[in-house]
Amino acid sequence: MKIKNIVLGLLLGLAILFTTYFICDFCLDLSKDFSLWGFGALLGFILLFFTTHFYYSKGKKLISTKLIMFLLVFAVVIFIFMSAPSMRFASKVLPSYISFLLGVLAGAIYSDRKIQKRHLYTSLLFLFPFFLNLNFYTSWVHFIEFGNISGKVDEQIYVPFEVQNIDNKILQNDSFKGKVVVLDFWFISCGPCWVKFPDLQKLYDKYKENPQVEIYAVNRPMPKDKPNQLFEAIEEKGYTFPVLKGTQKVMDDFDIYVYPTIVVLDQEGNVAFMGKIEGVEDVIQKLTNE
Repeated sequence: MKIKNIVLGLLLGLAILFTTYFICDFCLDLSKDFSLWGFGALLGFILLFFTTHFYYSKGKKLISTKLIMFLLVFAVVIFIFMSAPSMRFASKVLPSYISFLLGVLAGAIYSDRKIQKRHLYTSLLFLFPFFLNLNFYTSWVHFIEFGNISGKVDEQIYVPFEVQNIDNKILQNDSFKGKVVVLDFWFISCGPCWVKFPDLQKLYDKYKENPQVEIYAVNRPMPKDKPNQLFEAIEEKGYTFPVLKGTQKVMDDFDIYVYPTIVVLDQEGNVAFMGKIEGVEDVIQKLTNE
């Protein structure tokens, strides 16, 4: 019986680690779409809250609650170290990481009947991801990137880059000088990117006759992509905005980690805006004095 309990305890520990890690990975993956950053943090809090409560209720007969808590937190910490490609990205998604840890803490507090005000403490912890879901997350990202919450870039940021069009012609910064350039960074298997493409098409249709403005979808190449698939995929969906083939270096140089991300360059080639497509038209109008 003792050996059986040890084996079951080990299996429970592995289940805690894998479940917690998977929840964190799934919820952070939602941050590929700007509009879901706050929702991902909120969902992660809720799922980890119920996961913690479940393991506390069902697993305390096999392993101690202290060990359960340690394994939950350890899984979140390991995920944080494994998921952050850079300190810049880690700072952007820091609210998600905090929400995940708070979800575990809230679940542990709620499960401990010895804590008299456990419902109150749990509710207070819930407020953090709740407010993130009210568009506070996007404001945080803009603050990290540009020191403000609007997405507007106040200081001049010039990023040298090279991209390739459908005719295999290399385009550089000088190719766009004197124009306001809208770059929509995407990749083929990015679901949120396709959701936003109708908005990009509307923007393109409005400005395609305007000599001051150029609009492009800049593709991030992926290992499984077929040659010219990026151009064919857009054409098959009936979109007419031009597509450019980027490189991972381009994405890194522009500091693109979530998709889709819109970057607007001013007439001098400086980054004037970086964020969601919803804020782009106002930037264009200001830069073109329309």
